[in-house]
Amino acid sequence: MQYLIGFLKLGTCFLLIGVFSGCASLGNNESYDPRDPLESTNRKIFKFNDVVDKTVFKPLALGYENVVPDTIRNGISNFFGNLSDLVTTIQHFLQLDFKKTTSSASRFLINSTVGILGFRDVASGMGIPKTNEDFGQTMGAFGVGPGAYLVLPFFGPSTVRDGVGKVMDILVDPIQTTVKDDSARLAGNSLRVIETRASLLSAEQAFEALAFDRYIGVKNAYLANRKAQINDQ
Repeated sequence: MQYLIGFLKLGTCFLLIGVFSGCASLGNNESYDPRDPLESTNRKIFKFNDVVDKTVFKPLALGYENVVPDTIRNGISNFFGNLSDLVTTIQHFLQLDFKKTTSSASRFLINSTVGILGFRDVASGMGIPKTNEDFGQTMGAFGVGPGAYLVLPFFGPSTVRDGVGKVMDILVDPIQTTVKDDSARLAGNSLRVIETRASLLSAEQAFEALAFDRYIGVKNAYLANRKAQINDQ
C-alpha cells in the first residue's frame, strides 16, 4: 500500500513534466504512427490526465505559488533536486560512467552537508553540474529499445521501456525507501508534485498558445527528448 501512494504521487510528476516539457511546431496529423499502436486508448488516457491536472493539481500549484515565498520555494526545489542526485548517481554507476558517478555523488554529499540537507545548491556554485538520469535511460544506454508509446494514468507520456524504468525509479526513491511513516511519505510526495507543477505554470501558457493537436505535440516532444537523453550517454 505504501508504494501505491508513491506511484500515484510520483507518477503525477512524470505526467506534468512530460506534458509541458516542450514541443516542436507540428500540424494535425491523424495518420497511423507505428510508434503509437495504441493511439486510441492513449488519447483517452491523455484526456483523463489533463482533466485531473486542471481540476486538482493546477489549482493547488497556483495556490502554492501565490502563498509560498520564492526563497522558500527555491529551497524546496533544491531539496528534491538533491534527492534526485542520489538516484542519478546510481544510474551513472550502472552505466559504468564513473566520472559522472563521482560528480553526482559529490553533488549529493556537498549539498546534503554544506547545503543544509540540500535546501541550498552549493555544488553548482562550485562548478559541479547537475545531471539527471533514470532507469529508462540506463536500459536505453544498454540497447533496450523503447517499445510502443504509452500514456499511463497519472504517469503520462511513456514507453514500454520507460514504464518499467519508472517502476524501478520509485523503488529506489529516497522518500519511498527511507520514510517509514505513511503520513510523512504522503506529505513529502504531495509537496514534490505541487512544487513540480508550480514550476511549470509559465511554460504552460506558451504551450497552450500553440495551435496544434496537443496529444501529437506531447508525444513527439517526449520521444525526441528521451532519444536525445539516451544518445547523450
